[in-house]
Amino acid sequence: MSDYVIERVKTGIPGLDELVEGGFPKGDTILVAGRAGTGKSILATQFLYKGAMEYGEPGVLVTLEEPPHLIKRNMLRFGINLDSAIEKGVLSIVDLSPQKEITPVKIGEYPSFDLSGLEAIILSHMKKVKAQRVVIDTLAILAYKFRSRDILREEFFKLCAAITRTGATLILTSEIPAQHDGLGVFDIEAFLSSGVIVLYNEKISQTSRTRSIEVLKLRGSKHSSRIHSMRITDDGIRVFPGEISPGA
Repeated sequence: MSDYVIERVKTGIPGLDELVEGGFPKGDTILVAGRAGTGKSILATQFLYKGAMEYGEPGVLVTLEEPPHLIKRNMLRFGINLDSAIEKGVLSIVDLSPQKEITPVKIGEYPSFDLSGLEAIILSHMKKVKAQRVVIDTLAILAYKFRSRDILREEFFKLCAAITRTGATLILTSEIPAQHDGLGVFDIEAFLSSGVIVLYNEKISQTSRTRSIEVLKLRGSKHSSRIHSMRITDDGIRVFPGEISPGA
């Protein structure tokens, strides 16, 4: 039997490490998917902040949807002070929210967007803080700019490979559209990822909903196959491994 041990990084999400053999495989790409309001951005930012402030793993947050000032404001309610991490030089934010535009270029017959410029920006920020964790939130916004699924897959693959080639662990978030059975806008995110975490916020009665989390896949790991309860607390997201979700 092989004695090879996969190096893992703590997630910073109480209870989640118990579901994934102690943490995410270092240097992997993990997709966090879910419908609107399930807590994807909170989980991803918590992973980044805890890594930077508690585990000695600086990080880069690439925001494609929400402007940084709103992210900082919203995360403060969980005791997560992103400005403090930035001041300490262990966190950098790349602002590509809607007011920032990526210049379109022609690729073959398809009007599309070349992500080489974005790759260079991210790698520059990573070098500045010696990043070991990267979050891209959320791919759905960027995906809508592409006209070709093939080009989209190729560009995403190159971007993710460039980031993880440095040894950094990459978290991608993707919103699952309503009335959609896949894990992302084009289901390409899951193809690129070695791990997939799905968040739920299901209505269980006329007056209540329940939050839960599922580790759908995690290559090279023995992970829980159950859907577990999850809550958004005053300290951020917390997973309860001993509680099976009522909707499971």
